[in-house]
Amino acid sequence: MAAKYQGFPGMEDILPGEIEKWQWIEEKARVFFDAAGFKEIRTPLLEPTDLFVRSIGQTSDIVHKEMFSFKDRGERDMTLRPEMTASVARSVVEKGLLKTSKSLRLYYMGPMFRAERPQAGRKRQFHQIGAEIVNEDASVDFEIIALLYKFLQYAGLKGIRLNLNDLGEEDERAKVRVSLTDYFSKEKPRLCKDCQWRLEKNVLRVFDCKVPGCQPVINAAPWENFFPLSERFKALGTKLEEHGIPYHVNRRLVRGLDYYNGVVFEITAEGLGAQNAVAGGGRYNNLYQELGGTATPCTGFSIGMERLLTAVESQDPKAFDVIRSRKVYFAPLAEEAGILNLCRDKALALREAGMRPETAQGVFSLSQHLKKANQLGLRFMVIVGPDELKKKVVVVKDLEKREQAEVDIEQIHSHLEKVMNLC
Repeated sequence: MAAKYQGFPGMEDILPGEIEKWQWIEEKARVFFDAAGFKEIRTPLLEPTDLFVRSIGQTSDIVHKEMFSFKDRGERDMTLRPEMTASVARSVVEKGLLKTSKSLRLYYMGPMFRAERPQAGRKRQFHQIGAEIVNEDASVDFEIIALLYKFLQYAGLKGIRLNLNDLGEEDERAKVRVSLTDYFSKEKPRLCKDCQWRLEKNVLRVFDCKVPGCQPVINAAPWENFFPLSERFKALGTKLEEHGIPYHVNRRLVRGLDYYNGVVFEITAEGLGAQNAVAGGGRYNNLYQELGGTATPCTGFSIGMERLLTAVESQDPKAFDVIRSRKVYFAPLAEEAGILNLCRDKALALREAGMRPETAQGVFSLSQHLKKANQLGLRFMVIVGPDELKKKVVVVKDLEKREQAEVDIEQIHSHLEKVMNLC
């Protein structure tokens, strides 16, 4: 019998067994970015539509085709956020965060929404981890790129490819648009209808096209003739090489948002097929002024969590075995307050220490506990019965090695850390 209600296509449940992978990567992000001096920020899922129209750009595919927008009960135009940078900028300007700090280093994680056709690597509700450096000039472009590169390595990603491009400052971008418009206008009959529309509205959006027939025209765009790479960009490349971060210049990389200027970047990885972009970002110096603030040089990036998790697991099917290795099954052998309280207290202590306690409610038979632990694929079990309670000990059982040890209650954590390190 089919379920009476079904989830909206492209907006998926994350179930037990899978959610642990998400929690693992989220915790990795918090540890990494906190250690790097970044502070977490959270913004509402719902924002005024005009925030994204003004920041992302009326001609971008996101605004033109992909936003979940509607009128609320007050007849206000509202949109589920399709990206986070504009929301962070709105918050910084509205709350006056730069009045108390010369610059900001912020990170975020959470769901975004785009009304596009669901496919592999693309969902209508998707999740991002990102970081922004606010009110710092181009001297920190290396810092933000290195931060992203090192975090992806820290998360276990391999086969990383960094792509860079230089879009130039506003005056340079104006010249680039004129030259690109001249070039693509001559090739207009060979472009798809969407690209012909983009040519009229914002020629840079032509580079977003995925239609096969447009690719030869796009790839042949003579960037070097009308905008050679700047000395600033070349200096950034040299610094990346000095720090062991290889990169590739991709002149068709423009990113899908209109607020970018200067250096933009994208990271792709093996294990994702054709849609292999994991993260991207770049410099945006005019967004805050556009949103009612003052001129504020910024740079940042976002990472697709779904793609990151898929790539890590595709590259190494055992990548998340570390989660299983940190799980501990608690097995109370009697429904006694002292035993149950001990299990709860020690489970909480182990969770705070980074382990993942499991138990089965209402089960007090050792054979049933063993069956449940095996079903969950767990290795370590902590057994607490009346005899153990009296002696102030527990029995720690290694189900894989078929070994067990009697451990003092106060030594559970250190004992488990020791045996887990031997896994």
